Amino acid sequence: MKGDKFLKLLQIQNLELEITRVNNSIKKLQGQAEDLIARIEKLKEERERLIKRIEELKREIEKHKVAIEECKKRLRRAEETLKLVKKAEEYKALLREKARNEDCIIKLINNLRALEEEIRALEEKREDKRRIKQIEELTEELSDVRYSQSRLQDKLEGLKSNLEKIKEETEREIWLEYENLKRKYGLPIILPVDSMGSCAHCGTKLPSALYSRVIQGEVVVCPSCGRFVYYEREA
Repeated sequence: MKGDKFLKLLQIQNLELEITRVNNSIKKLQGQAEDLIARIEKLKEERERLIKRIEELKREIEKHKVAIEECKKRLRRAEETLKLVKKAEEYKALLREKARNEDCIIKLINNLRALEEEIRALEEKREDKRRIKQIEELTEELSDVRYSQSRLQDKLEGLKSNLEKIKEETEREIWLEYENLKRKYGLPIILPVDSMGSCAHCGTKLPSALYSRVIQGEVVVCPSCGRFVYYEREA
């Protein structure tokens, strides 16, 4: 393979490999972003559930307060009526009514205290500084990921633009040969030999005569995998 043709193919390949690498990085970052969003949403949903429960408890407390006032009114009426009745049966009935209302008040007050205690516990959880800090940290991390995605997207657009420019400057025959090789073998189609004189793709050690040609700067075909191999001189 002639030197200029080889360099052109290598340039195209390296650009496509870099485009693939950047694309994979963007996908990986997108996965991280989705995971962060899910974690943030979960924490926010937990907080929303707490707020909703607190509101439910507040409404329940108001109902209990109304019920307590109703029991107190009935208790007062029973106490006032007790002073007026003379018949024993009526008196006993009013005493039972008085006891029921006293019982009602005690139970409702106990329930009310339990509800208020639950609210206090839930409000502490809602205002948990660790959860709030965790949301802030995750949101900041998401912002960093989004920024990295944006930078990589800009890089990707630049690489694609360079590739299109090289395509326009490359002879059709060279480009078609590259595409055919890529379809046949997949990327990469051009690789350096390693320090042991083996193909960097399949690991096959090149015959001495072939390796000598590679050392001298020639680009040859690996007898095992069919890819082009070359000698990469140290900078």
